[in-house]
Amino acid sequence: MIDILIPTYGRAERIAAVAANIHTATTGRHHVWFCVERDDRASVDAAFDAEGMCVFNEGPRSYAGAINSAYRQVVGEYLFCGADDLHFVPGWDTAALALFDGWTGVVGTNDLLNPYVLQGMHSTHSLVARWYLDHIGGVVDEGPGSFLHEGYGHNYTDTEFIGTAKARARFRPCLDSVVRHLHQSAGFTPHDATHDKAEATYGADSELYDARRPLWQNLSR
Repeated sequence: MIDILIPTYGRAERIAAVAANIHTATTGRHHVWFCVERDDRASVDAAFDAEGMCVFNEGPRSYAGAINSAYRQVVGEYLFCGADDLHFVPGWDTAALALFDGWTGVVGTNDLLNPYVLQGMHSTHSLVARWYLDHIGGVVDEGPGSFLHEGYGHNYTDTEFIGTAKARARFRPCLDSVVRHLHQSAGFTPHDATHDKAEATYGADSELYDARRPLWQNLSR
């Protein structure tokens, strides 16, 4: 079972299409969970109309807060860190699942956008084995039961998570698993308040990342 986690805020108009695309493109058993804020009633209503399910963000109003809240509330064997500006290509899950071998904890999908993703060096949206989170943890200094570090406003959240998994040799890229990132920076979607919020914290997020990077770099020494 894959729990597909889609943090979203103020974009209720996207939800029906996102849910329909996931259900069409995903081969195996799965649930779609829209990770929402309690005050975003339009998104809650749209998720139920689209035959999706909701989990409320109980942490910081950020990507990490939403994903971490969902991780604590769902029970799937695998979790996918998604977003509301993705397009899933049929068979994405089959290709990614084939790379889990009992050691690999994180499999990166191909967003067809980020140059480091295209080289197999990074992943912006990943499929993650629950055992990896439960028994090892996604954050070096938070231990088992951790997923994403909540200190970031938005930027570098995935960079730390993947950097940590790579340092442990627990990450494998899967370029055959295509989940396109229709990001506004490439002109796919319009700029909105959510993008403004992410851009506002870029400087602070960058400084935090530089300060924390030795935590996982030392794992490979």
